[in-house]
Amino acid sequence: MRSRQTLPRQTLPRPQLAALLVLLLAACLGACRDSTSAKSDRQSSARAAATADVAESVERTLVLEMAGQTLGVLETRLDKGADGSWTIHERMEMSLTRDGGGLDEARFETSTEAVYVYGPDRQLVSERSVEREGGVVITRTIERSGDALISRYEGPGRTDEARFEVPEDYRSDFSVDFELVEAWRSSGEVLTRSYAAFDAERERFERREVSLLGELEYRFGDAVVPAYRFRTREEDGTIIESITDHDFMPLELTIGELFVARVVNEAPVLGAGDGARITAEVPVRGRTSPDWRRLAEQQLTVTIAGEDPEAPALWENNAYHQVERGDGSYRMTLRSTRPSAEFRAPSLPLRVADPQVQRYLGPTTMAQSDDPRIVALAERLVAGERDALAVARRIVHHVYLELDKKSGVRGSATATEVLASGEGDCTEHAVLAVALMRAAGIPARTLDGIVLLVGPQGQVSAGFHAWAEIWLGEWIGIDATVDETGTTARYLLFGIDEPGSISSSGKLMRAVGRVAIEVGEHRSFAAQAGSGPE
Repeated sequence: MRSRQTLPRQTLPRPQLAALLVLLLAACLGACRDSTSAKSDRQSSARAAATADVAESVERTLVLEMAGQTLGVLETRLDKGADGSWTIHERMEMSLTRDGGGLDEARFETSTEAVYVYGPDRQLVSERSVEREGGVVITRTIERSGDALISRYEGPGRTDEARFEVPEDYRSDFSVDFELVEAWRSSGEVLTRSYAAFDAERERFERREVSLLGELEYRFGDAVVPAYRFRTREEDGTIIESITDHDFMPLELTIGELFVARVVNEAPVLGAGDGARITAEVPVRGRTSPDWRRLAEQQLTVTIAGEDPEAPALWENNAYHQVERGDGSYRMTLRSTRPSAEFRAPSLPLRVADPQVQRYLGPTTMAQSDDPRIVALAERLVAGERDALAVARRIVHHVYLELDKKSGVRGSATATEVLASGEGDCTEHAVLAVALMRAAGIPARTLDGIVLLVGPQGQVSAGFHAWAEIWLGEWIGIDATVDETGTTARYLLFGIDEPGSISSSGKLMRAVGRVAIEVGEHRSFAAQAGSGPE
């Protein structure tokens, strides 16, 4: 049995700032990677270059930086086939140390190799990526098949294949950028295209808006390279500024105000010196009730340095908070999701008619709820109990007790990995709880955002965090890191971290290093017998 923790322990949602950061940057580089252009007047056109009789090959190396620290290296090669096809090979390595947030210091190292193939019509033919981290290998492939994309996944404890019908406005970044360049050559004006792009990690089509801003001469070392400047706005609000040369290769990109990639002549050695470090902590001013398990409401003012007023709101009204957005700030009333005294728990098996809730009953690549080991443990925990809330409390309590509160060897482990290792931080607690809930017949989903941590004298700190919620006729927050079924008023929700949902990566990047919290008044539940954790 593991000893209880007196305070929440959490970290950055590491699927986004370690393992998923690789995918995020790869996607961002995809906007740059696919950004193509016409040659200057002294050269042949981009279309001619793409369909030339003689194949060409171009290589680039970029260094990835986070807040001025070396985070990783990208090596990329473009092969232009004689038939007009293009093949892009990429290899990315990243190294990141996380500290703060109540957990031990942890270092995460990942590598990703990817191949993207485009046909002479500039449309995607296939892509394949292989991610390696902590001895685990995850492979994703996408192939175009008529009016559908076929997505395949191979990873820990699961192999999946899914078919996604292509919407009418689906385009490859490659074809859109060609259109922009051709239109720019005709008009000389800044042009924008909005279209549907596919996110393999999230398993959904997302809106993307790309603008060609103009031409420039890019300098690195002694070289002067004719280049184009693009601006991409992702559906989640992420802004990517990219520069490509006239061989269609990336020279520089900026993602928000945190990440930068620049072309270099020689790649740095990762891990040399201190390397890239990031903290899970968020600065907080003020105090609240030291009895945080009874927090019913908590007033906050959250400020975001340099907030873009046109960007989507970081926080919205939902079960966790009421929000009033101002100029670079958010006035928030955090709320508890604890069931009311009038709440009557449904009986198992639950009858779920809403397809938007049913989707959170099935297995995913992260929460393998159909794995025999997960199913067997869920059956043991249910043990004939029909009260769904009682079962949920048993599952949360079990995960809380049985997982050592420590960082794993990779960014975010799947439920079967967590079950085998018996350890993890907030992401591992959340994914195992979700898998067990689904195996028990309770809809559940993982979430991410920020959580307040309250000390014995009411002092408050905060950190980026992952938790979960369950459907028992209404969504109820659960946090297995602190044995809560029905969360108290301490959570600032970014979004749902599940396939088919829009990623919170853009919100996270807008918040890291720029968010500050001031604590205001609070209201507590009345003290009563049994008001503590079950």
